[in-house]
Formats: sequence, C-alpha cells, structure tokens
Amino acid sequence: MAAMNHDLSEWMSKFVAGAPSTPRLSADLLDGILGVSVADNPSGLRDAHHWLSAFNGLCLKNMMAVSRQQNDFFGAMGVPSELFTGWLKPLVKATQDAVANGRNPDAVAVDELRIEAAYAARIKRLVTSLTKEVKATKEEIAADGDTINRKGYKLAFDRAYCDRICSEPAGQMWLLGQLAALQQLEWQYHSFGQTRLRAMKKLLRSLLQVIAGEPLSELRRNPYRKTAPDGSRLQSDEDYLADCELRLLALLAHDAFDMRRFALESPNAQLGACAWEEVPGSTLFTVKLRHYLRPEGVKPNGKTLYMASPMINRCEIFDLAPGKSVVEGMLALGYDVYMVDYGNPDADQSHLGLSFYGKTVHDKYLDMINERHPDQVIEVMAYCMGGTLFMPYLARRVEEAALEGREVKIRQVVLMTTPILFDDADSGHKAMRDVIREHYSPEVMQTFYGSCNVPPQTIEVGMHEIQPGVAFTVAEGFYARANFPGAIDDAAPFLHWLNSGTRFPAQAHREWIQRIFLDNEIWEGKYRLPSKHPELDGKPVNMDVLNDANIALFDYRGLRDPIAPVGSCKTSERWGRKDDNLQMTRGGLNRTIEKNVGHIFVVSKILLTDFMQSVSDFLQDEPPPHAPAANDTKPAQANVPTAKVPAAKTTPHPAQKPAAPKKTPPASS
Repeated sequence: MAAMNHDLSEWMSKFVAGAPSTPRLSADLLDGILGVSVADNPSGLRDAHHWLSAFNGLCLKNMMAVSRQQNDFFGAMGVPSELFTGWLKPLVKATQDAVANGRNPDAVAVDELRIEAAYAARIKRLVTSLTKEVKATKEEIAADGDTINRKGYKLAFDRAYCDRICSEPAGQMWLLGQLAALQQLEWQYHSFGQTRLRAMKKLLRSLLQVIAGEPLSELRRNPYRKTAPDGSRLQSDEDYLADCELRLLALLAHDAFDMRRFALESPNAQLGACAWEEVPGSTLFTVKLRHYLRPEGVKPNGKTLYMASPMINRCEIFDLAPGKSVVEGMLALGYDVYMVDYGNPDADQSHLGLSFYGKTVHDKYLDMINERHPDQVIEVMAYCMGGTLFMPYLARRVEEAALEGREVKIRQVVLMTTPILFDDADSGHKAMRDVIREHYSPEVMQTFYGSCNVPPQTIEVGMHEIQPGVAFTVAEGFYARANFPGAIDDAAPFLHWLNSGTRFPAQAHREWIQRIFLDNEIWEGKYRLPSKHPELDGKPVNMDVLNDANIALFDYRGLRDPIAPVGSCKTSERWGRKDDNLQMTRGGLNRTIEKNVGHIFVVSKILLTDFMQSVSDFLQDEPPPHAPAANDTKPAQANVPTAKVPAAKTTPHPAQKPAAPKKTPPASS
C-alpha cells in the first residue's frame, strides 16, 4: 500500500507539473486515483445505513408529536387545529400522488436512484468508448452468444486504444475526467455501508483492471476473483482478466449496468410461463381469480389446486418464468390450477382489513371453484403470508362446515416458507418485532398512507432491516455472474418481480402489524374472523379443529430465511395430521421439510425441482376423507376465554365490481 501511494504521488506530481511524459497508468494507480468514498464501505459495515432518510423520518415524527401537543393544548381554547397541523397537508398530498403513480414517496431514496442510474450510465459510456466490433469465429458463436450480434460480430475491448489511454497524456487526461465525474456521484450519495452503489463501484474497479491490462496487486481487492482457502489464486491473471472483460461486455450487450432499469425494461424480464384467464365474476376491487390453462396433451388428474399468493408482492412468485414456475409444474401433473391475484390495490381499498383479504376473498373463490368442479377435491398451496392468512381461514371454514353438516373438500395444504408463530423467543422474529416497536409509528402511517395504501418501497425498507446488505448482495451477485452465458437473461424475470412490488392496503397493513406480528393472535388462539353464522361471527378461530378434520399439512421451510425463519414455520408441528410426525414420511400425515434455502428459493431451477418432487410425493399420499358427524352442530370453543376477547369490528364491503369479460392475457401480465 505504501509503495502504491508513493507511485501515485510521483505520477500526480509529474502530471500536474506538465511533464512531457508521465508513467503509464497501472491498475493500482487508477484505483488510487479513484480514491475511497462512502461507496467503498470503509467502515466494513454489514448493512446499509440510509442515514438521511432515517433523520428525516425522525424529524417528521417529532414535529408531528409537537403539533399534536400544541393542538391538544390550544384546541381547548378554540384555536383551529389547522394552525398546528396545516403544514402536513402538502406533504400528505405529495405522498398520495407518489403512491398513486407508483413512485417512492421518499425524496432521498428517489435521489439515490438518480445517482445510481447516472453512475451506471457513465460506466456504460466508458465501456462503450473502449470497445469495438470484431468478426466472431464459429467456435465463439457456439460457445457464447451473449456478446455476439446477428451479423456474427462480437464486442471486444480495443486493447491498443486502452494502452494509449494509459500511456499518453491526452488519454490519461480523458480517463481522469471520467473518474472525476464518477467520484462526484459517489460523494452525492446519501447512504453508506453495503449499498447498491458499492456493488457498482466494484464493477468499475474491475473495468479499471481491464483498461490497465493487469489486476490489482492486492489479491483481495480483485473484484469477483475467487481464491483458495489459503488465499492463493485459483485462476491465472490472464483468465481472470478475460472473465472481467466478458462480464463487462455481456452487461453492455444487454444494457444491464443499471440493474433496476434492466429489470423493469428488458424484453427478457417478462413475468409468467403459463397462459391464464380471469374467472368471470371473480373481480373484487383489484382482486381476481386466475384460472391457468392446462397444456394440450396433459391428462387431468381430477383435482383442483387453489394457490393463495402473498399480498405484498405480485402473485407471479408462483409463475416466474419457464423452468422457474410452480404453476407450470402443477399443470404438468394434471391439476386444474386457480390462483388468487390481489393486483395492485387502489386507494378505494385502503379501508379493507384482513377479514376481507383473509375471508371474503377465499369464501367467494372457493365457492366459485366448487361450482365449476363439484366433484373434485381441492388442494391448497400458499406462499409466505398467503399461507399465514389462509390457515385461520381454513379453520373457520371447518367450523362453518361442522355447523352446516357438510364435507370439507380441502384435505391437503402445502405451505411454502409460511410463518405462523411470532414472538421474541423461538420464532426468529425478534429482530423484525424490535424494528416495528422502535421505528413503526401508527400515527405517521395513518396520516400519510391511511387513504392511499402503503407503497412497496416502504415495505421494502422494513424488510431490509432484517436482511443486512441485501441490496448490495443482489446487485453483487447479478454482476458477478454476468460473465456466465445466459446468466443475465436468466436473472431478468426474478429481478423484475423483485422491483415491481404492490401496494399493501392501509387497514390490512395495520392489522397485520398489530394482530399478527406483535400480538401473535393466530398462535395464541385470539385471531377473530367474521362468519355468516352468528355463533361464530367475530369470535376467535379455533385452530385445533384442523386436528379434528385430519387435514394434512406440508411445511417447506428454509434454514437461510430471515423473512420466515424456521422457528416461525410451525403450522405442521401443531395442527393437522401430525401424530408426532416431523419428518418426510408416508401415511397421509403432515410433512415438515427443512432445506438450506432462502425465502425465494423458487428462483433456482435445482431447488424448485427438488421442491416439486417433494410436493408431488406429498399430494399423492392422500389422507382419508373427513366429514362432520350429522349431530355435530356445535363448533369447538377457542383455546382462550372468549370473554376476554372484544367483538370484531366488521366493515360492510361495497358491491362487487362488474365481472370482467373472459380473456387470455399474455404471460407477462
């Protein structure tokens, strides 16, 4: 390091003095000129710290508290409240406009996106200026099509031009100007630690090595370079630099230096592998029921699959892309597949709570499916919070079936990384519960999002709190794998899904935070749902009826999942046909499977194949049918005293919107 600093000082002194010749720019010199900024995470933090956004939020909460106190004090004297709270109106209006148009309401975060986009654009221009098209050989075309166009030409770095830039004063001056512009953007950035900008600077550092034609002298500073456990090289310098070139050229060919823009605009980032149609009459606000079309030649198996998607992301998590689609796999098994699509809730849904999304929707859609397939068994598959909300719904449905003396057609439920236990002890949710207790303000959320819904960017801030450095990790992984053939296009659908979240209805979000996350109502037996039966309406759901109904549950949970930790995915251990069965066995019993996977394991074809095999095996091992006894008309009581539970507040829902005409949208819808 000392030698590099000496070389840099010597070069700078000659350059500034206008010497007729200056030393050639090496990779180390270029890295030294680029310098260290917040983009390098010099403190070695594990997470990203968005200090300015956090500071603004703290100021806002404090100002609102002061205004409330002033209003409480002076309001008794007849002073209009607008005198103290009027300053909020333009902020609330700006927030509502941003949410309605899909923008991030945090101006600081928006500015960081601008900086990242400008940084990516400058790297792209720099790479473009250093490359040229050359005729590709047949072997090159067969081996790698990512950087080869239809005319058989490939992109390549102009080695002679790079050498002139590093050796000639005019070229050096030009390159220093490019680096200075990038430095300015780094110092404008508002966050520090493991940020997306850090991942982009590592990419830039790899470009400097390509320009200089040599790696950095310190092996640990070579971006994307893998080393042996003892720290030695696994690649020659030539092979490593060739990978760096290929990575940059592939990103240029796909226009993917700006990962977020690529994810939203690339033609290869379309979501969906399977064709579907909207079930006529299923529209409830933005919610609709999808019916996926079984491919020609696939024999129906006489069963229906009902897929309960999570509310905070697009339902295409079940149907990302060909080869990465749970729907595709279930259609191949012969199922009639239906899926709940919550859409992107509008402002008119802000008053709807969990009773609508976790009861009204499922009641209507399961009844519609029963009418379409009266003789078919219904099996259920649910992802994350989709399963969290479906399980108490299923228990309430069993309670209602007992009163009516009818059969429960749902016999098996597949839960994918579905949390059900929320506490500070064994669930693994203490970190998120601490974030909520420390940072979540019901007053702020109601003021700004109460009539326009919670935007996905705000949800993402909370999720990032329990996933240290996830923005850096995703970007770093994308850039690191870009040199592998097909890797960029392969990542596009998932990145599109990741960057196109949906709004969370305001009332449902408040209930999710308080009732599910903080009060742990489902596990404690205090979760209330409405019912058409007066003896059940507004009463706690008795989850233990799932045991009496002998419903088989399949829990698939990941050891590397911070969103739904293993300790929270306990449904199959407490309810259903458990019989102390915690492993993958037969006999129509529950199955609990732990894998070394993360929350969104479906993006991996290998992991998805393994999951589909386990699911297929489970669903073929059917439990015996169950129907309530004819005289069983009294539902089981909840496992907590009902006198201590206040009656549920019910909100009448507006009339259903007119049914949409039957259609077959494209797979990217």
